[in-house]
Amino acid sequence: MPDSKYYFTTGEFAALFGVPKQTLFYYDEIDIFKPERVGENGYRYYSFTQLETFETLLMLRELSVPLKDIRRHMEHRSPQALIELMNKWRDEVDQKIRRLEFARDYIDVKVRTTQEGIRAVMDEVVVEDLPPARLITSNYTGNDDEASVAEAVSRHFRRYRDLGLAGSVDVGGIIPISDIREDSYSYSRFYSVLPPNRIPGESNNLETLDYGGRYLCIYGNRGYGGVLSMCHRLLAYIKENHLKTDDSLYEDLILDDLSVEGYYHYVVKLSVKLSQ
Repeated sequence: MPDSKYYFTTGEFAALFGVPKQTLFYYDEIDIFKPERVGENGYRYYSFTQLETFETLLMLRELSVPLKDIRRHMEHRSPQALIELMNKWRDEVDQKIRRLEFARDYIDVKVRTTQEGIRAVMDEVVVEDLPPARLITSNYTGNDDEASVAEAVSRHFRRYRDLGLAGSVDVGGIIPISDIREDSYSYSRFYSVLPPNRIPGESNNLETLDYGGRYLCIYGNRGYGGVLSMCHRLLAYIKENHLKTDDSLYEDLILDDLSVEGYYHYVVKLSVKLSQ
């Protein structure tokens, strides 16, 4: 029997990595990871020199590398083959890190936006100082009907995703004040906020807007069906108080299906920047 001072039993080796003994048995059976020695009694013994190898195998499994790929590598192992395998899965790790960073950014934004919706007073015009942001925009010259708007929002959504900018995308609308009528309004652009440190290169030829500063804002909890009356209320406030503003309103969805039940209970926010 091997000297126990230099070898681990199956149970001891498995405990070091927090895996069941059956994992080691299975990897031995399919020729992925075998014990350094097997005693006359059939007991498996693992060497301390195998610790790093098994740690690497577990890492590959955490990356969802198929067992057949690992076995293929072990059957044809070489220094060059190992470099190629590591480089391939390093790229996978980089992609996962980017996706996780996008998810973290989105979670932070969603928490802040939801807290904003909880604090909001409905149907009252308020002044807010909003942090700077860069918006990526898509022009819109289509009809005002719901189907046309939905298709345009979908195109913007796909474009944003195709740029690899985020895992989840909130789409807002820009409404020119000149296009607000008694019974309707029109969008001129749709937009999404570029996540911090995720601004793509100039080669993408993106149309962007700078956002942030002091804004007049109004919140409503009647979904998009209440936007028109919110527009008129905001414009009336501007006129009554002789205020100067930019020429467009920003429309943002604050609370959606994830936090309220039903389209007609969505919380929507309109904002317009105050001129200096």
